[in-house]
Amino acid sequence: MIPVRLKLRNFMSYRGDLPAFSFSGIHTACISGDNGAGKSSLIDAITWALWGKTRADSDDDLISTGADEVEVEFDFSASGNLYRIIRKRSKAKKAGSAGLSGLDFQIFSGEEFQSITGDTITKTQEAVKSLLRMDYDTFINSAYLRQGHADEFSRQ
Repeated sequence: MIPVRLKLRNFMSYRGDLPAFSFSGIHTACISGDNGAGKSSLIDAITWALWGKTRADSDDDLISTGADEVEVEFDFSASGNLYRIIRKRSKAKKAGSAGLSGLDFQIFSGEEFQSITGDTITKTQEAVKSLLRMDYDTFINSAYLRQGHADEFSRQ
């Protein structure tokens, strides 16, 4: 999996509808900045888009303060194709009810993205995991070491 583009809307500290970030031309990167600047949130956005998992306790915790919904759009290449994942979450409208989640999986046909989303979020998630040949736990214990959890790799 090669990251191509990341677009965030109301994701954690990234408020509003921000311009997309392009990974074009980046082969190795170092993200640096002050504590709390949102460095880890960028990786969380990617893992949430791909696997629906982050370091947050719940998906509602990913929604920026003052916002009602969050969306991450992530384009990546794998197996010679370009894919897009759009994951969304909106807060519950009424106390005691559940919020709404959505997951759309697309492939670029050469002219436009076409949906290859399954009948359910679970089926779509399985298709993504199958394409990547990697689950979240494998990713965080091999390709990415989470802040404060570097020992997980050696403990595994």
